[in-house]
Amino acid sequence: MSTANNFKLKPSKYQLIVETATDLFMRFGIKRVTVEEICRTAGISKMTFYKYFNNKTDLAEFIISSILDTAQIEFDSIWKQLSTFDHKINQFIKLKMYYAKKFSKEFFIEFMSLSPKIHEKIMDYSKKSQISFIKMIEQAQNSGSVRSDVSINFITFMFNHTLELVENNDLYAMYNNLEDLTHDMINFYFYGIMGKTK
Repeated sequence: MSTANNFKLKPSKYQLIVETATDLFMRFGIKRVTVEEICRTAGISKMTFYKYFNNKTDLAEFIISSILDTAQIEFDSIWKQLSTFDHKINQFIKLKMYYAKKFSKEFFIEFMSLSPKIHEKIMDYSKKSQISFIKMIEQAQNSGSVRSDVSINFITFMFNHTLELVENNDLYAMYNNLEDLTHDMINFYFYGIMGKTK
């Protein structure tokens, strides 16, 4: 059972802590939010908080694991659709932009480097997503939906290095928010610098 599904079986105060912390983390980042602020906003005592979580990092790890589990399910459902490549890509872009609007830049940067446990989960999630995406591109090349003059090996290489790119703080310094960065990355990777071909 995934982390996200496990959450539904937890007591209401546990859910309240998670929902409150998720909202605060996404808006302000993990570092700026304190346990005291989470408890005050949720209307619960620190004793109740520590009944369910060892500390703020423990809580943040659960939240990020839940987000990744949910995202994995959503992206997998797109790849498995019996629809055209264009439709799948449009759905993929919409989902990427949804998450980009939902997360503050601070939250995204911090959860990428929160702990070895989370970093390993991110890498595992990225690897699974990449494998699914490359398979879809191969199928689209065979059907003529994607240009055949770009090699799968090159595409795979570029995606392998994308995670290194999004861990670079110099990149985030160029943008006010995650939405604008995601928009530029999507346009570059899918349409290049010449725009959509007719």
